[in-house]
Amino acid sequence: MSETTLDKELDALKADFAILREEIASLAASVKNFDGTKAAGNHSGGARATTGEAGPDNGGEGHGVFAEVWHKFDSSRIQGEKVIKGLAAEVEQYPLVSVMAAFGLGYIIAKLWFQESKH
Repeated sequence: MSETTLDKELDALKADFAILREEIASLAASVKNFDGTKAAGNHSGGARATTGEAGPDNGGEGHGVFAEVWHKFDSSRIQGEKVIKGLAAEVEQYPLVSVMAAFGLGYIIAKLWFQESKH
């Protein structure tokens, strides 16, 4: 490939990254704004009621699906943190067993991996 072709592709890539950077900044600002609206709504009886935004409770569509997904994500994150804390407590309580289990699991994975690569 010639030098000019590479320069053109590099310029196009730089432009794409600039657009992507702007879109991510816009998305982050939207999420921050939504989170701020949600927090303000929790203190004043609901964001939809205070902002006049149509929602499922107010007879419109609004952000009901997004709120539901956000709630499920939040509950999944909390449940994951509980599982991790429980595992950490188990490792602290039984360190030798945990090391042996990790070694055994690693050994089994290695055996399976290298057995398939021989075929």
